[in-house]
Amino acid sequence: MILKYFEKLIMGNQLASLKKEEVETLLLSTHFESKELKSLYKQFKKDSPTGMINKEDFKEIITQMGIGDAFLHELLFNVFDKNKDNTINFQEFVCGLSSITRGTPEEKIEFAFSLYDLDGNGYITKKEMETILESMYKLVGPFVTCSGKRYDPHDLIDDFFDKMDENGDGNISLEEYKRGTLKNPDIIQGLRIIN
Repeated sequence: MILKYFEKLIMGNQLASLKKEEVETLLLSTHFESKELKSLYKQFKKDSPTGMINKEDFKEIITQMGIGDAFLHELLFNVFDKNKDNTINFQEFVCGLSSITRGTPEEKIEFAFSLYDLDGNGYITKKEMETILESMYKLVGPFVTCSGKRYDPHDLIDDFFDKMDENGDGNISLEEYKRGTLKNPDIIQGLRIIN
C-alpha cells in the first residue's frame, strides 16, 4: 500500500525548490535519488505549505497511502516525529518514508522497534506490547504465524518475551530485538504492523 502510494508520488518527477545542501544531506540519510527527493518535496509542500505536518495532516497523508487505522496513524506519527515537537518536517517525513519503503533490513528492524517502544525509552515493555497488540487484535482479529499457529495478544506477548528478553529483565532492548528477529522469524511475522 505505502509502496504504491510512494511510487505514484515520485512518478511525476517534477523539480521543486529544495536547496542543494538539503538534497545532499537527504541523499546521505535516505535511500532516495535527487529527483525523487524533489518530487516528494513538491508534494510535501502542496500538502503542507508551512513546511510542517501536524497529526491531522499526517493522518490524511497516511490514509491516502492505504493505512486507515487511527492507532497506527498515532504510532507512525510518533516514530516520524524524531524531535518530538508534535509536527513533522520534510526531513523527518522523508527519513521515515525511506525506512519503510527502501530501508535496509537493519533500518526496518529499528523502525519496527520504534513503533513498539511507545515511550521512547529504548526498551519494549509488556505493557507497551499489550497496548499495541490489543489494538491490532481488534482491527485484524487473531494473529496467525507463518506456520499457521494462532495467538491471542497475551499468548503472543508471553511467547515474544520468552524468546526475545535474553537477560530476563522484563524489557526488550533494541539489541535484543535485533537478535531476536533473526532467531525467531515466525513470531516476528505475527507482530508485523506494516508490510
